[in-house]
Amino acid sequence: MEEKGRFLKEIFRNPQNGYTVAIFELDESKLQEEIIVVGYIGEIDKNARYSLQGEYVENPRYGIQFKIESYTRLLADNKEGLIKYFSGVQFKGIGPVFAEKLVSCLGLSIIEKIKNDNDILDEVPSMTERRKKAILEGLKEETDEAVIFLSSHHISLKNIFKLKHKYEKDLLEIMKTNPYRVIREVDGIGFATIDRFALDTGFEKDDINRLTAYGENLLMSLCMKNGDTYLELDEFVRQLNKHLGEYVADTGEIIERLRMYRLAYVEEDRIYHISQYDAEVYIAKYLALFPQQHLIEIAANAVQKAISIVQKQLAIDYDQVQLQAIMSFFENDLLIITGGPGTGKTTIVKAMIKTCDYIYPGYNVSLVAPTGRAAKRLTELTGCDAKTIHSLLLWDKESGRFAKDENDPLNIDILIVDEFSMVDQYLFYNLLKASGSLKKLIIIGDADQLPSVAMGTVLKDLIESEIFSVIKLDRIYRQKEGSDIIYLARDIKNEEVSDIPTNNEIRFFECEKTDIKDITLQIVEHALNKYETLEEGFMNVQVLAPKHKGVNGIENLNVALQKKFNPFAKDKRQLQVGYRTFRLGDKVLQLKNQPDDDVYNGDIGIITDIIFASEDHNGQNRIIADFEGRIVEYTYDNFANLSHAYCMSVHKSQGSEYPIIILPLSLEYSIMLQKRLIYTAVTRAYKSLIFVGQKEAFFKGIVGKEMSLRKTTLKQRLIDEVNFYEQI
Repeated sequence: MEEKGRFLKEIFRNPQNGYTVAIFELDESKLQEEIIVVGYIGEIDKNARYSLQGEYVENPRYGIQFKIESYTRLLADNKEGLIKYFSGVQFKGIGPVFAEKLVSCLGLSIIEKIKNDNDILDEVPSMTERRKKAILEGLKEETDEAVIFLSSHHISLKNIFKLKHKYEKDLLEIMKTNPYRVIREVDGIGFATIDRFALDTGFEKDDINRLTAYGENLLMSLCMKNGDTYLELDEFVRQLNKHLGEYVADTGEIIERLRMYRLAYVEEDRIYHISQYDAEVYIAKYLALFPQQHLIEIAANAVQKAISIVQKQLAIDYDQVQLQAIMSFFENDLLIITGGPGTGKTTIVKAMIKTCDYIYPGYNVSLVAPTGRAAKRLTELTGCDAKTIHSLLLWDKESGRFAKDENDPLNIDILIVDEFSMVDQYLFYNLLKASGSLKKLIIIGDADQLPSVAMGTVLKDLIESEIFSVIKLDRIYRQKEGSDIIYLARDIKNEEVSDIPTNNEIRFFECEKTDIKDITLQIVEHALNKYETLEEGFMNVQVLAPKHKGVNGIENLNVALQKKFNPFAKDKRQLQVGYRTFRLGDKVLQLKNQPDDDVYNGDIGIITDIIFASEDHNGQNRIIADFEGRIVEYTYDNFANLSHAYCMSVHKSQGSEYPIIILPLSLEYSIMLQKRLIYTAVTRAYKSLIFVGQKEAFFKGIVGKEMSLRKTTLKQRLIDEVNFYEQI
């Protein structure tokens, strides 16, 4: 098979024979993913694209790799760009396969040839009247110079339309003189896209506009890597020098330009990406003055009376701690409720909402969570409709912006945010920007879970500022199936585990790391036998792993689990997308939010149909997946949003619970083994928890703190803002 992409990094090279292990980035036409390539490779041009011929193999030590048999450097002849152009949305029914045939037959001057003689299309093999009409209508619709020029240099039509809308008649001049300004002026178009275009069209690698854009991209990447909201200025300068060492570059000039164009902010000895600086400043000011308007004051006896009515309705007798938490809801404008699993957080929230119906009948109450699965679970447990934060704010994937903001705010009086440990600083900033009329904010989360994937530690910062009322729930109420798992989670949190308890709910199958994969397969097979159908089993049995790469990594385990439980069959449809083979019946994971399809990052579904390009009226391969009744269609444009879900990361599992969790543990996971990660994984199980692997890895993990605490100044900013307003 063939893969196309750019060389990124050399891992190993034998100078004697040229045997190389390297990382390549696949072209955006596939998955925009990195793959490990092994084989005999000569000198590589780091900025060139290559066609790699070979096959994916499973290395027993390192996992999935692409073993090359031959490779060729791709010439910058723009053939790829023309193929992308003719497979774009305005050419209905012309997919990538036929577009390649079209360009190969008519050559690089294809557009000029068609304009001069429409009938030249009849020379293309497999041409039909329908295809010919689609091509001619598409060219009639969009034949201006900008579209042809940009699409032939790897700018997608979606981005071209954004650019045309922004710059109109000045588009070509801007793209030919300083395309890097687009990154800061147009939402949703990043450095990689513009840099590829610029280098393809002759811009020098040491162009100051490129180095400025590169500096912004590097700052954001380094912060994202560790979850920091800023870098020490000296460290950023060191990283700039390290990455720009091959160019003659003045780092001081780059930083000054970042400040001038408001791409970064320098404060004392720290440098922030502007998005994180703005987020911190806004959150601190908003919360220091919150709320601008108060709810009507209600007498304590009226609240207590309403709580008594709700207790009878729900047939629950709350203890003093729970009653105090519910009362605190009415006593505080901003309340944080934190606690581990089984401590009654959701039970308390349900009572708060029901009591609100009596106390504040005319006010708007909204429940939100960071992920679709978390929102669905919140709905099921409280009986009230909950949304994702992205849904509430009307996320527009085309523009990369939220429709709801300070200019078009939400009409909400009381907001309850669950699973708040997953909320990053920038998302919280956008939520608050759209909540100008908010009068009461309730934050619920487990402070001991993993922090958000993106930058910041918002829940931790809010609690440690000691500004807001915090209810810490410690007592475990769940005395039923799954309670042993909850007690284990508590002991992990408190570092009080001397041995792993094994009973009906918790099992540990100890083995060497070389045996983890095979034993995991056996355990999954046994677990699936508890369910009537394979699909039901897949949705209730979840393997989690801390790391993507390696023999016991997520990618390799997914391949092994698919091969075991949904193997190749002649009568079963499948589609190759990069190194992944999607097959009918596969359990799949959504990787990005798709609000238009009501499917979100972390949602799990089953592939119900695969339609091949030869059968499709638009000539495109399609994958159809069922996400618990929501049918979602994937094509060439969004295959990258889909992955297998037999095994998934602990981060992706946050906000969800599963009857059976299987957690491989290996010392190869190295620095990923941390207490928060193991604690989070354990708390995903509510009936059965099965460890498989090395006990040494488990105990190393539960005493393993984060390698470095995330850098954030939100806590201090909050304290400073509150002190400032108190002194006025």
